[in-house]
Amino acid sequence: MLKVLRTIFRVRLKHQSGVDLGTTLTAMLHSLAPCLLERSSLTLRSLLCFLTLIMSGLVFTANADIYMYTDKNGNKFFSERKENKNYKLLLRSDSNRAPPSFKNWKAKSYTNIAIPRNTTLQRKYHPIIVNAANKHQLDPAFLHAVITAESAYQRKAISSAGAQGLMQLMPETAKRFGVNDPFDPTQSIFAGALYLKTLLKEFRSKDLALAAYNAGEGAVRRYKRQIPPYPETQQYVSKVLTFYQYYKHNL
Repeated sequence: MLKVLRTIFRVRLKHQSGVDLGTTLTAMLHSLAPCLLERSSLTLRSLLCFLTLIMSGLVFTANADIYMYTDKNGNKFFSERKENKNYKLLLRSDSNRAPPSFKNWKAKSYTNIAIPRNTTLQRKYHPIIVNAANKHQLDPAFLHAVITAESAYQRKAISSAGAQGLMQLMPETAKRFGVNDPFDPTQSIFAGALYLKTLLKEFRSKDLALAAYNAGEGAVRRYKRQIPPYPETQQYVSKVLTFYQYYKHNL
C-alpha cells in the first residue's frame, strides 16, 4: 500500500507539472491493478474511479459523472455512466459554480450538488472550519462536507425555505445559537458546528444528526430515531456522507 501511495503522489506531481493525466493514469493502472485487485473486491472500473477520486485536485472532467452500484454482498462498483437502473449518481462533475443564492429554488437539489472544482473558497474558509471543528470536537472534513452540500461555500446563499449562509441556518436556529449575522462566515460556521455537535450528542450517529440538520430534530424523533422517509433528506444524508469520505482523504 505504501508503494501505491507513493505512486499516486508522483502522478499528482506530474499532473501539476502539466503531464497528460490520461496517459499517466493509464500507465499507473497497468502497474498497480494486480496489487490492488488481489486485496479488494473492486473491479478494474472501480479501481479507475477510486484512483480518480484520490487524485482529484480535482480531476473531474466536464462529462465524467460518477455512478455507484452496491451489490447484495455490499461490494461497490463505479462507472462514469449509468450502466443500468441499479447504478445511482454518486458525484456530478459539472462546474458546480453555484449561483450566488438559492432564491427561486423550489427545493435545493442535493443530487446536483458536487464537489467544487474551484477550491479557492474552500481554502479561504478552511482555517475557520478547523477552529470550529476543534472547539466542538468535530472532524473538519465533516464540516466541509456539510458546507459543500448546503451552500457550496457561497456565504450569501439563501434557500427558498429561508435558510441562510454557509451552513444554511434557519433564522430560528441562527437565533438559538447566537448568530446576529447569518452571512458572516465565522458566525455561520461556528453556529453550524455547535448545532451539529448538539445533534450528534442526542442522536449518536452522523446519519441521524444530518437527517435532523436537514429535516429538523422533531422529524427524526417522530420517525423513531430513523432517517425520515423524505427523498430530499435521504439524498442529503447520502450526499454529505459521501463528501465526508472524500474530504477525509483530500483536504
